[in-house]
Amino acid sequence: MENAVFIGLSQQMALKRQLDITANNLANVNTTAFKSEHPLFEEFLVDNFNDRSMSYVQDYGSYRDLREGEFSHTGRPLDAAINGEGYFTIETDQGIRYTRNGSFRLDPEGNIVTINNNFLLDETGRKITVDQQFQEVAFAPDGTVTTAPGQTQKIELVRFNNPQILKQVGDGLYDSEGFEPAPAVEAKIMQRTLEKSNVQPILEMTAMIDIMRAYQSAQKLLDAEHDLQMKSIEEMPAVQ
Repeated sequence: MENAVFIGLSQQMALKRQLDITANNLANVNTTAFKSEHPLFEEFLVDNFNDRSMSYVQDYGSYRDLREGEFSHTGRPLDAAINGEGYFTIETDQGIRYTRNGSFRLDPEGNIVTINNNFLLDETGRKITVDQQFQEVAFAPDGTVTTAPGQTQKIELVRFNNPQILKQVGDGLYDSEGFEPAPAVEAKIMQRTLEKSNVQPILEMTAMIDIMRAYQSAQKLLDAEHDLQMKSIEEMPAVQ
């Protein structure tokens, strides 16, 4: 009897994990350049005493949907989207991080920074700084930043052989955890444009409903097993 309980609990744990990921996707439906995540589960077989295998659910991990979100024209000169596979390189207090969120602005010193005041870096690893007396800042498709007097610096765009290794650390930033990037030579920058989240809310809401129904079904199984165990305990004295 306990086997059914353990199997049901393993299913509920997997469903709880799936629900958390789906809820996080829905919470970020309007987050710039957010990539939805999806869980991965696998069957875990355990041999019991009578040579029969019991099937449990094992949380294998998750994967990130890397498809581009829709591009939205904002008209703001410091907004930039990446068309193609690539990431901006950002300097933070915790080290180098990567992002596709190109919502930038100028700080009081003229550095191009994120909304959380982290610095956008050029291909030499320096902060990108512009002369604030020139109102018009232009981003070329290859990342070259220019103002009225001419060329200044070039935005570093990078890519990873396996982008799934990137770890989300909040605020749209990713940590490469020691993996070295390569130049994203095929990626292009689109100025005055932002990439929207690639979350599909209708599909995520449908998935959430399915998860809740599956969780309730598993709970009914556990309740029925519990009732069966209690009935067996009550009848044991009568059998003796």
